[in-house]
Amino acid sequence: MQSSVSGQCVRVKSLGAGSRGPQLAPVCRARRCRLQCTAAAGAGTPVAKNSILVVGGTGTLGRQVVRKALDEGYEVRCIVKPRMNPADFLRDWGATTVQADLTDPTSLPATLVGISAIIDCATARPEESTQRVDWEGKVALIQCAQAMGIKRYMFMSIFNCDKHPEVPLMNIKAATEEFLAASALEYTVLRLCGFHQVGAVNRSSRVALHNPRGGGRHAAAATPARGDAS
Repeated sequence: MQSSVSGQCVRVKSLGAGSRGPQLAPVCRARRCRLQCTAAAGAGTPVAKNSILVVGGTGTLGRQVVRKALDEGYEVRCIVKPRMNPADFLRDWGATTVQADLTDPTSLPATLVGISAIIDCATARPEESTQRVDWEGKVALIQCAQAMGIKRYMFMSIFNCDKHPEVPLMNIKAATEEFLAASALEYTVLRLCGFHQVGAVNRSSRVALHNPRGGGRHAAAATPARGDAS
């Protein structure tokens, strides 16, 4: 997989006809989002160092991140979409929620006001477009985070995603890593091997690789666990 970065979009090698892998990010929507982000960044809202935005906080992984962050004393905000099953449990835990959608870049700037760091656990649901959520949405979110001066972006990726470009989601994850690395953001990429929805995780081992610029870090995570997988 190869990618090149310009001021407006990212081009990534196509996986062929019928693939849902990343193609060309929509230039007009990305430009409009950047303009809105720049305007929001100029609002002068104070930013607490312990304020984080969790994207994908209602998911199996994201809700564990939210719970742990709250237990550690962080101020947690979560992006949620209007659904039949509301995210009341996040508010019950002590997080705040804001409605936005990765498929609508214009909804993102307001979610980042007053935020220091982003933890991105989101991925498309089965009924959603991987192209629009995991590629176009993440490009817009990264661009917005950069425009608004977010201090760190943590991205949940997949172990060995760069070695399997034939798998659409892994290709998108690898492309997003490249886009993040080409940005001016300080970032951390966690390449997760997987996780169990049922059963407790006992321990995890990670090997962290620092970006040569000093701004980013990659971690390959192996998480052994006992219990049934769902």
